[in-house]
Amino acid sequence: MMIGKKTAAAVVLGVGLLFTSACGEQELPEEVYKTAMNKMEALDSVYFTESNSLHAAQGGVSTFTRGAVQYNEPLEAFMDTDINLVDLSEPLELAWRVQGDKVEVREDEKWREYDAEQDTFTPLLRPLDDLRFFLSYENEFLMKEEEEYYEVSFKGTDERHHPLVEKKLESLGITEQIGGLDEKAKNSIQLDRIDMVAFIDKETKLLSGYDTRFTFTIELAGELRSFNERKSVRYDEFNNVSGDLETFIEKKVKEIQRKKMEEQEEEGNNESEEEI
Repeated sequence: MMIGKKTAAAVVLGVGLLFTSACGEQELPEEVYKTAMNKMEALDSVYFTESNSLHAAQGGVSTFTRGAVQYNEPLEAFMDTDINLVDLSEPLELAWRVQGDKVEVREDEKWREYDAEQDTFTPLLRPLDDLRFFLSYENEFLMKEEEEYYEVSFKGTDERHHPLVEKKLESLGITEQIGGLDEKAKNSIQLDRIDMVAFIDKETKLLSGYDTRFTFTIELAGELRSFNERKSVRYDEFNNVSGDLETFIEKKVKEIQRKKMEEQEEEGNNESEEEI
């Protein structure tokens, strides 16, 4: 059976590997991705949230962070973090304050200097590090167009993607803890999946957020250990963060809560009307 030209064209467009701009030029997924990186690097300030969960061996930890950053000199940031551990009955609540190379943590309403450099928080404060993570496989990026954003994605399941596992272990601090990965450990990697999806605003080309997932098994210190890490980051208030950063976040949280209440009330009213 012959396939019509219109049907064939629709299939090609539906795949979404490329998109056609208004001027008729085609942009590759990696080009859209890099444009977003450049836009994010040029920001003066931003608000973000990060949800992260890591399950390894018999333990697990999940965190949720809200933060605001001003990329002036010196860089300034404030972050609120909730940490949930398997052996903790209640979440641990911490606040972080960064000014240049100085990092402070607040516990029990008291601030103290934290023995860490700003680099410790780089993935949170500067998203480019996480985005650069996947650039060595940019030729495998895919893309589809949604109503308000472009969705650039990557999936890794093969042996050629094992270097990303090694980079992930290094970023988690595990490689340093065990004194490096030897060839035996590298050869033992069993990769289930690596997923990355970046959401890029169609109008501004700014990064609205991204999701990543790493699931793999590796032999460390003579034992097979499984890792399952999921991360979800979202950005807002581009170049709109001002004043005291802690106060800014408090106002932002209240605004989010107010909008949720309004949405719930609206849903309740719609349900009542349907019942009538």
